[in-house]
Amino acid sequence: MDDRSLFQKIYSLSDRQIAKKYKYLGEGISRKVYAIDENYVVKVSKNSDGIYQNRIENYVYTTVDKDLKKYLCPIICFKPERIIMRRAIPIYERGKDKWIDLHKIRSEESSFGDLNRLAAKFMLEYEDVISATSWGFTTMKMY
Repeated sequence: MDDRSLFQKIYSLSDRQIAKKYKYLGEGISRKVYAIDENYVVKVSKNSDGIYQNRIENYVYTTVDKDLKKYLCPIICFKPERIIMRRAIPIYERGKDKWIDLHKIRSEESSFGDLNRLAAKFMLEYEDVISATSWGFTTMKMY
Protein backbone atom coordinates (compact mmCIF):
# COMPACT_ATOMS: atom_id res chain seq x y z
CA MET A 1 0.00 0.00 0.00
CA ASP A 2 1.45 3.38 -0.95
CA ASP A 3 1.54 6.26 1.54
CA ARG A 4 -1.39 8.10 -0.04
CA SER A 5 -3.65 5.04 0.22
CA LEU A 6 -2.48 4.45 3.78
CA PHE A 7 -3.31 8.02 4.80
CA GLN A 8 -6.76 7.84 3.16
CA LYS A 9 -7.41 4.62 5.04
CA ILE A 10 -6.39 6.22 8.35
CA TYR A 11 -8.74 9.14 7.76
CA SER A 12 -11.58 6.67 7.17
CA LEU A 13 -11.03 4.89 10.51
CA SER A 14 -12.85 5.77 13.71
CA ASP A 15 -10.87 6.95 16.73
CA ARG A 16 -11.50 3.57 18.35
CA GLN A 17 -10.18 1.71 15.29
CA ILE A 18 -7.03 3.85 15.27
CA ALA A 19 -6.51 3.09 18.97
CA LYS A 20 -6.80 -0.65 18.30
CA LYS A 21 -4.67 -0.73 15.16
CA TYR A 22 -1.76 1.62 15.96
CA LYS A 23 0.72 1.94 18.81
CA TYR A 24 -0.25 4.59 21.36
CA LEU A 25 2.63 7.01 21.98
CA GLY A 26 1.10 9.55 24.33
CA GLU A 27 -1.35 12.38 24.70
CA GLY A 28 -1.86 15.94 25.76
CA ILE A 29 -4.96 17.65 27.06
CA SER A 30 -6.79 17.49 23.76
CA ARG A 31 -4.98 15.10 21.40
CA LYS A 32 -3.68 11.53 21.35
CA VAL A 33 -0.69 10.45 19.27
CA TYR A 34 -0.30 7.05 17.59
CA ALA A 35 2.59 5.59 15.59
CA ILE A 36 1.44 4.60 12.11
CA ASP A 37 4.84 3.06 11.43
CA GLU A 38 8.50 4.04 11.84
CA ASN A 39 8.04 7.08 9.58
CA TYR A 40 4.68 8.61 10.52
CA VAL A 41 2.40 9.47 13.43
CA VAL A 42 -1.21 10.56 13.57
CA LYS A 43 -2.43 13.16 16.06
CA VAL A 44 -6.10 12.52 16.84
CA SER A 45 -8.23 15.25 18.39
CA LYS A 46 -10.13 14.25 21.53
CA ASN A 47 -12.47 17.25 21.46
CA SER A 48 -13.00 20.69 19.91
CA ASP A 49 -9.80 21.95 21.56
CA GLY A 50 -7.88 19.21 19.73
CA ILE A 51 -9.45 20.25 16.44
CA TYR A 52 -8.39 23.82 17.19
CA GLN A 53 -4.82 22.67 17.99
CA ASN A 54 -4.67 20.69 14.75
CA ARG A 55 -5.87 23.72 12.78
CA ILE A 56 -3.32 26.01 14.45
CA GLU A 57 -0.47 23.53 13.95
CA ASN A 58 -1.36 23.20 10.27
CA TYR A 59 -1.78 26.98 9.86
CA VAL A 60 1.65 27.63 11.35
CA TYR A 61 3.27 24.95 9.19
CA THR A 62 1.63 26.07 5.94
CA THR A 63 2.11 29.83 6.37
CA VAL A 64 5.48 30.13 8.15
CA ASP A 65 8.37 31.78 6.33
CA LYS A 66 10.67 29.31 4.59
CA ASP A 67 13.63 30.19 6.83
CA LEU A 68 11.57 29.24 9.92
CA LYS A 69 9.91 26.13 8.51
CA LYS A 70 13.11 24.16 9.07
CA TYR A 71 12.35 24.16 12.81
CA LEU A 72 8.95 22.47 12.36
CA CYS A 73 8.28 18.77 11.99
CA PRO A 74 6.68 18.19 8.57
CA ILE A 75 2.91 17.81 8.34
CA ILE A 76 2.15 15.28 5.61
CA CYS A 77 -1.68 15.34 5.62
CA PHE A 78 -4.21 17.48 7.44
CA LYS A 79 -7.88 17.20 8.30
CA PRO A 80 -9.25 19.06 11.32
CA GLU A 81 -9.76 15.89 13.37
CA ARG A 82 -6.37 14.38 12.47
CA ILE A 83 -2.88 15.38 11.42
CA ILE A 84 -0.40 12.94 9.91
CA MET A 85 3.20 13.98 10.49
CA ARG A 86 6.71 12.66 10.18
CA ARG A 87 7.58 10.59 13.22
CA ALA A 88 10.27 12.24 15.31
CA ILE A 89 12.29 10.61 18.05
CA PRO A 90 11.74 12.70 21.18
CA ILE A 91 14.76 14.19 22.91
CA TYR A 92 12.96 14.27 26.25
CA GLU A 93 13.76 11.56 28.77
CA ARG A 94 11.95 11.29 32.07
CA GLY A 95 14.04 12.65 34.89
CA LYS A 96 16.14 14.78 32.55
CA ASP A 97 15.88 18.51 31.99
CA LYS A 98 12.33 19.71 31.42
CA TRP A 99 13.45 22.74 29.39
CA ILE A 100 15.82 23.11 26.46
CA ASP A 101 18.29 25.92 25.81
CA LEU A 102 17.29 27.67 22.59
CA HIS A 103 20.91 28.73 22.12
CA LYS A 104 22.02 25.07 21.98
CA ILE A 105 19.11 23.09 20.49
CA ARG A 106 20.25 23.67 16.88
CA SER A 107 23.65 24.34 15.34
CA GLU A 108 22.59 27.46 13.42
CA GLU A 109 23.81 30.69 15.01
CA SER A 110 20.44 32.23 14.20
CA SER A 111 18.36 29.55 15.96
CA PHE A 112 17.73 31.53 19.17
CA GLY A 113 16.49 34.58 17.25
CA ASP A 114 14.61 32.46 14.71
CA LEU A 115 12.74 30.50 17.39
CA ASN A 116 11.83 33.65 19.28
CA ARG A 117 10.59 35.22 16.03
CA LEU A 118 8.55 32.09 15.28
CA ALA A 119 7.00 32.15 18.76
CA ALA A 120 6.18 35.86 18.51
CA LYS A 121 4.79 35.73 14.96
CA PHE A 122 2.33 32.95 15.76
CA MET A 123 1.74 33.84 19.43
CA LEU A 124 3.06 30.46 20.53
CA GLU A 125 3.30 29.79 24.24
CA TYR A 126 6.98 30.26 25.08
CA GLU A 127 6.86 27.37 27.56
CA ASP A 128 5.76 25.10 24.70
CA VAL A 129 8.68 26.28 22.57
CA ILE A 130 11.29 25.58 25.27
CA SER A 131 9.67 22.40 26.60
CA ALA A 132 11.90 19.37 26.00
CA THR A 133 8.76 17.39 25.11
CA SER A 134 8.23 19.66 22.09
CA TRP A 135 11.50 18.64 20.46
CA GLY A 136 12.61 15.58 18.52
CA PHE A 137 14.60 14.57 15.47
CA THR A 138 14.16 12.60 12.27
CA THR A 139 17.13 11.18 10.36
CA MET A 140 19.46 13.43 12.31
CA LYS A 141 17.44 16.63 11.75
CA MET A 142 16.22 18.33 14.92
CA TYR A 143 12.64 19.71 15.09
